[in-house]
Amino acid sequence: MSLPRHPDVRVVASQSVAAGRAFDVVREELVLPSGLRQELLLIDHPGAVVVLAENERGDIAVVRQYRHAIGAWLSELPAGRIERGEDRLAAAQRELDEEVGVRASHWVSLGCFFPAPGFCSEQIEIFWARGLTPSGAARRAHDADEEIAVAWRPLREAESELAADGKSIVAIARWRAAVQP
Repeated sequence: MSLPRHPDVRVVASQSVAAGRAFDVVREELVLPSGLRQELLLIDHPGAVVVLAENERGDIAVVRQYRHAIGAWLSELPAGRIERGEDRLAAAQRELDEEVGVRASHWVSLGCFFPAPGFCSEQIEIFWARGLTPSGAARRAHDADEEIAVAWRPLREAESELAADGKSIVAIARWRAAVQP
């Protein structure tokens, strides 16, 4: 992975602190154009996707899984990390198949956002998926370390259930802007 760089910012030192399956941790010292020096501990993340999957009734796919970093079960839209070298749309298609067991014939990108730019390079792309069909026997298994429950919810109910998950909140807001200009 490689942190993005701005041409006007000088990186004085960069040291890998830890390398993991999902992301790397890097300590950097930099100088801003004003001369201000900063020392930062950063997460270098390959990026992720989130999918607002809408079925023919207008219901939204919601997944529920345990998130140890917050010590709680969390309801979210289907989402996941982009694998090294993987196309963003391919990642969204893979995650929808693995987590929900459906495939979509119609995909629309609703743009990208940075969920925690103060310390993390992760950029999440939001996709709206429609024209859903069950994956059936061709379904990809979800990751071995995931335990996921899936439910289809009407939009209002989904919004309430997803209210604690930032990426889901942003995805629904972008979806609303796309369908109700």
